[in-house]
Amino acid sequence: MLLQILLTTVVVPFLFGTFIAAFAIIIPGQRRLQIALLIPLAAVAIHVLLEGMPALPPVSAKHKLPLILLGGALIFGLQAMVRRPLKIHMSTVLTVVVLGGSTWLLGKNVMMADPTKAGAAIVILLIASVALGAVVARPRAGRPGGESCLAVALLAVSLAAALNAAFGAFVGMAQIDGALAALTGGWLLVGYVRYLMGNDDALALRGAEGLAFGFVISVHVIMTALFTPKASPIALVLAVLPLAVAYFLVRGAGLGRVPRVLRPFAAGLLAALPAIISIAIAATLFDG
Repeated sequence: MLLQILLTTVVVPFLFGTFIAAFAIIIPGQRRLQIALLIPLAAVAIHVLLEGMPALPPVSAKHKLPLILLGGALIFGLQAMVRRPLKIHMSTVLTVVVLGGSTWLLGKNVMMADPTKAGAAIVILLIASVALGAVVARPRAGRPGGESCLAVALLAVSLAAALNAAFGAFVGMAQIDGALAALTGGWLLVGYVRYLMGNDDALALRGAEGLAFGFVISVHVIMTALFTPKASPIALVLAVLPLAVAYFLVRGAGLGRVPRVLRPFAAGLLAALPAIISIAIAATLFDG
């Protein structure tokens, strides 16, 4: 049983991530489109692997989420095909619309019945939208070390969401969030190897691919906030704050004095600070 859980929650999603990153090496020139399509599709595969095929028509939020992810793949895939750089206001508005619509479809009944959960979901939505919109629109020539900030922040967010779900008595969501962390980790591993080989953009997420990756992680944090029975709203808001840290790292707090080989780790450590606090709060409130 434990082996089966490790296989479906860690090993297979991790391999998905390594495959998606390797695919961009095998077929160069389409990296943006590949990530924008394959990351949401990999998330759909994770849902099917852990939860089975969703009912059609969907009768609950867990059935709706894979369909929403398919919609995200379509939207961000089309945006990637346009090949037009996204301005900050355009990327932010697009993220607000897609994440906001997804939130409403997933949890409108919960939000109308529980103002606390509604407030947490809206704050998470706004933080994620503003941070993602700003980070993915940053120009290629940024601060040293800024290239990896969004990717490592997404790993921290998904890990924090997984542990919040586990401590909040939503084991199924903890598995899915954990699987997304493994997916992100697999992608980061291959990217880091390419980074060590001299490709400074190997860990960068800009434009449509950054929005797609961020959307996948963020919509699951919102799902966790809406449906985890014993979740702490404050802890879940903190769980998404690594995205805000990534924004400030990219914008001004360069890592130029850190040795190049360690810059992704330094960015990850800084981005993980709010996530660590989030996990600590969730653990403190855990009552078994």
